[in-house]
Amino acid sequence: MARTAFITGSSTGFGKATAVAFGDAGWNVVATMRNPRDWDREPSDRLLPIALDVTEPMSIRSAFEAGVAAFGRVDAVVNIAGIAAFSVFETTPDKAVRLLFETNLFGPLELMRVAIPHLREHGGGHIVNLTSASSIVPEPLMAAYNASKAALDNFSETVRLELAPQNIEVKIIEPGFVPTTALVPKLYASAPTLDIPAAYAAYVQQRMGFFAQLAAEPPVPLPTAEDVAQTILASVNDDARRLRWVVGEDQNERMRMKWSTSEPEYTAWSWREFGPAT
Repeated sequence: MARTAFITGSSTGFGKATAVAFGDAGWNVVATMRNPRDWDREPSDRLLPIALDVTEPMSIRSAFEAGVAAFGRVDAVVNIAGIAAFSVFETTPDKAVRLLFETNLFGPLELMRVAIPHLREHGGGHIVNLTSASSIVPEPLMAAYNASKAALDNFSETVRLELAPQNIEVKIIEPGFVPTTALVPKLYASAPTLDIPAAYAAYVQQRMGFFAQLAAEPPVPLPTAEDVAQTILASVNDDARRLRWVVGEDQNERMRMKWSTSEPEYTAWSWREFGPAT
């Protein structure tokens, strides 16, 4: 019997690539998104595009129940739906910060709360949460986004111990910079509309220039959405209880500095890597 994956954020980017990857690997796929008409792939009796708004608990529950009704059970829940924000924290509206946390943290938590009893009843399964490499080594000018992803990262590491006796495994996927997704153009497009006080202007320009240079002339090959999707697929086929899966060669040095050096070394490195130009 084919296994079933329930995937959020499936209309574009990581979510769409993941829905395709799981389908190609023989899984049934519940591909959830705000508007199912956004799904532009060929119809299949093994794939169900369905509406889901991760900020609405009733939408989460009804979508999950519809997925179970369609395929009999769910074996893997993949939390991908999310939003990002490139902004100066001082002038970021409270409404925008709250929406980041509602989408990136509380939505995945609510889906987990719905899915856990089902997974336990059917002998276990996987929960995969897409966070970000910047939840471990935070990018400047993305403070609220980093915090929402770091909270999900920390939560996932903690709750995996609670769920292990129920044969439910939790995985964390931490992508680095992926220039081929819609996220990067959206961040660039929103930049001119930001409220940037004069005190921050030079640093904002410095960081925007960094991303533009990285996309144009990457020092190492940068990952694609398909690379992230294949990592997610590998994580649910892993039986070694590996928790974190970092995607992108560009993150190797950052993770080494975070995990394998002293605090003074990391601090000095982070100022060199991210600090304002003198």
